[in-house]
Amino acid sequence: MLASLLVVWGVFGAAISQQLISPCPKIFQYEKRPEEPDRWYGTAVLTGSQDLVGVWFRVVLDSTALQLGNWFGEVETKDHNKGFLVKNPDYRLKAGTPLTIKFFVRFDPNRPPPKLVSLRLNAVVKCPEDGVVTEAPWAAGHLFTNQPDLSDPSSPDFGSSPSINIRPPGRRPGSSDDEDFYHSDFGALSLPDSGRPQAKPSLLAKATCGTVVKSPRPLITHGQAIGDGDFPWHAALYHAQGIDLTYTCGASLISLQHLLTVAHCVTRKKSTNSINAGNLLVYLGKFYLRIWKTPGIQDKRVDSITVHPKYNPHTFGNDVAVVKLAEPAELTNYVRPICLWEGNSKLDLLVDQLGTVVGWGFDESGKITEQLTKANMPIVSQETCIYSFPDFYSRFTSNTTFCAGFKNGTSACNGDSGGGMVFPRPGSDKTNPVWQIRGLVSISVALQNGFKCDSSHYTVFTDVAKFLDFIKGAMTDIL
Repeated sequence: MLASLLVVWGVFGAAISQQLISPCPKIFQYEKRPEEPDRWYGTAVLTGSQDLVGVWFRVVLDSTALQLGNWFGEVETKDHNKGFLVKNPDYRLKAGTPLTIKFFVRFDPNRPPPKLVSLRLNAVVKCPEDGVVTEAPWAAGHLFTNQPDLSDPSSPDFGSSPSINIRPPGRRPGSSDDEDFYHSDFGALSLPDSGRPQAKPSLLAKATCGTVVKSPRPLITHGQAIGDGDFPWHAALYHAQGIDLTYTCGASLISLQHLLTVAHCVTRKKSTNSINAGNLLVYLGKFYLRIWKTPGIQDKRVDSITVHPKYNPHTFGNDVAVVKLAEPAELTNYVRPICLWEGNSKLDLLVDQLGTVVGWGFDESGKITEQLTKANMPIVSQETCIYSFPDFYSRFTSNTTFCAGFKNGTSACNGDSGGGMVFPRPGSDKTNPVWQIRGLVSISVALQNGFKCDSSHYTVFTDVAKFLDFIKGAMTDIL
């Protein structure tokens, strides 16, 4: 049976490779991967004629796709899924420097695969190579010529024409949905939300890290219940063994393809060796621990695990790791990355300030919580932490950790390991701030002495601000 399937897949893959002919062979090439009959991969090599601060990469297909995945930036599309916009607003591209972008298109294997029609780099048509699109998937063909895109901030003519300048939500008289989409890279673009109620499109237009579509309500023991989507960066890590799937730890989405967690969650017991990435499964947008079919949940396979090279499994020193997903997450109201820490990394500036932790840890009765909950806990000084239990904290704290908690029953328990402690970014909107991550739940006394959480002690957190170089290096695969 397996041999037959492999033969069928091989024939199907060969048929796909025969159908797909690049409209611009010098710029874009399809990759032959017959083992994946429901998707094709491609590589584009694009060069700008001027320096660019922020890159907007457009892909136009001749028919509907299920998904466009990439390793470069955030993806936006409308419901037709024929046109995709990949945005990386922080990327700097020097004039004349080639930019290589790899992406894949997933489609219904029972239908002909969608073909590439055109590629654009910051409003300039790069494919076809003559700058003229000979086949447009919808009526707005004039948008894919080599004319300047006046809605694109990188265009020298940006904002010069009020008729197609950035505008508030709504359709121009006589325009199609597709025209509005491509004339409003930064306008009111609604993100896919997998069947959940949509927020106002304006709240989704400039989706950035640390943002929450709906305002948060003003583990975890004595924690507070939260609303679905209040902490869209929190993820659940599950370990697969045979047919069993076991929740192990929390994690935080820090890009559409990377998560931050603690090393002891993704390594073998008392070892620096990471577990098999194929046995780790990530659930994003999850609110109820034992409910699997809530609309909006995304389950992702793991491509690789990068553990800090100086992680010590005996003292939990340098307890931090970066998990790379096999394919990027989809940005929705319920799945969004958290910002990495910015600004001063001195711990004494945060002493007595409340940080927020979420998770599915054990409650005060020793039962794991079904619903995601949060707790607000103050950071305490290192001296206060160590003096509270010298035999323990003198061994497991350092200048790359901090302690937090009330010692009154509000604590982060075993099941919350790997989850993030977040703070509002200074200067952001107090009613709905931009959040940034400062800590990762690492260990507590309970993790050493027993299964049930002992909430009368402080929790030790890995200080994210001390590991930014490692984290960014792991995200760019330069370690």
